[in-house]
Amino acid sequence: MHRLLTGSGSNSSIVLNGPSGIVRDPNSNILYIACVYNHEIVSYPSGNIVAGGNGQGINRTQLKSPIGLVYDSFSNSFIIGNYGAHNIIRWSLGASNWTHIVGSISGLLGNTSTLLNQPVGVTLDPMGNIYVADSGNHRIQLILNGQSEGTTIAGINGIYGSNSTLLYRPYWVKLDNQLNLYVADTFNGRIQKFLRY
Repeated sequence: MHRLLTGSGSNSSIVLNGPSGIVRDPNSNILYIACVYNHEIVSYPSGNIVAGGNGQGINRTQLKSPIGLVYDSFSNSFIIGNYGAHNIIRWSLGASNWTHIVGSISGLLGNTSTLLNQPVGVTLDPMGNIYVADSGNHRIQLILNGQSEGTTIAGINGIYGSNSTLLYRPYWVKLDNQLNLYVADTFNGRIQKFLRY
């Protein structure tokens, strides 16, 4: 178990189990934390469960090892890299279940344009397009806003390696203000930069 201290010199804390992704709502300054082993998203400083919290699973009220997390302020929702269920989902703040974006609804892994294998990091661009570090397939997938099919924009599907065109277990993705993509190419021990797609 891990603890998030609620302030300098404070003795109170929130118990976390496998904290991974963390995002901030820029309007309220509330932090949201993906707790991988509790299969939930919690808020800080309240410690309230805002997504999942119904045990590990693949039904629409559950999460399965959520790692990646991004907050979409336009829709007041989270986009979650649901690692153990091999999918990307959207969970609106205040909702009791998720809606499907891409990947398997039934928890199956795959390497097609509609399936994923252990997705980790997710990020959004200003147009609402989603970028996914599809770690088990060694690729980055771009899912256009409103679509349920991805396009590989970095790496080669199912092939890992260390040359400049290959990735090996990419975990995190970030965009700069020109929409260049930065990838934590984890098992290669490097950060790769890809020019705007």
